[in-house]
Amino acid sequence: MRTASLVVLWASLLVGCNSSTPTSPTPSGPPVVNPNLPPASAVVGMSLLGDEWITTNVAAPVQHTARLHTSNTPFEYTLATTGVEWSIAPAGVATIDQQGRVTPVSIGTATLTAKYGDRTSSREIRVLHDFSGNWSGQFRITGCSGGFDFRECGRMMSGAGAGGGTGVGTSPLYPFAMTLSQFRDQVTGTVREPRPSGEISYSVSGIIRLNGQLVLEASATKQNNTEPLRVFNWASTTNNGATAMSGAFTKIEPYRGPFGEPYTIRTEHEFTGLSHVQ
Repeated sequence: MRTASLVVLWASLLVGCNSSTPTSPTPSGPPVVNPNLPPASAVVGMSLLGDEWITTNVAAPVQHTARLHTSNTPFEYTLATTGVEWSIAPAGVATIDQQGRVTPVSIGTATLTAKYGDRTSSREIRVLHDFSGNWSGQFRITGCSGGFDFRECGRMMSGAGAGGGTGVGTSPLYPFAMTLSQFRDQVTGTVREPRPSGEISYSVSGIIRLNGQLVLEASATKQNNTEPLRVFNWASTTNNGATAMSGAFTKIEPYRGPFGEPYTIRTEHEFTGLSHVQ
């Protein structure tokens, strides 16, 4: 009787073992395949299309597309966004979704990569501020040399004299405005300085450095003067929203004395809170 009980118990244990749930992981489903794309084995080359220059104020993500060069007959190219594996590094500069849409995060450069099968293609993108539009603000004259007589710089520093300053006091503010245009990292525009004797203006041009700093310079011949007006050492930065700018520049400006003799004045300028009004 005891032997029969042991046989029944042993049979029950075998049935329990055979009916247990498998412990191996469930295989994942197949990857999502874009039916409009060629098989990966037919792709012999790959390149990327899309704007490599992205400003921080873009209204929508910037689309990038993979161009697949296939061995199909007839010879053909296939464009793709979905079905391609997209990545970007470093993520702190920009992000990309799996439809190839790039969203800027902060200024800098990053490498965008697309992968299809065993083919990959990469390109560098740059995120930078948009300086185009109208800017308005004031500057201070922090240094001065030259002049018709030794008092000229003192007058300019106090808001009078050849510089035509409109403020008074030990450190007056001089109004000025800029209108800038931008193409990629190239910037051109016009600076205007209102003065009691009439507004002066001069054209500027420059670049945006990799660190986001705007560098400008100018050289223009003033009427009735033999020496050109020159602006250099212009270096300015903007806030994250590109709504305010601060910086400094040097200007050499020609004048004529009371008897028509030419002379120049060199001034150093600093400005903060230059507002992007458009």
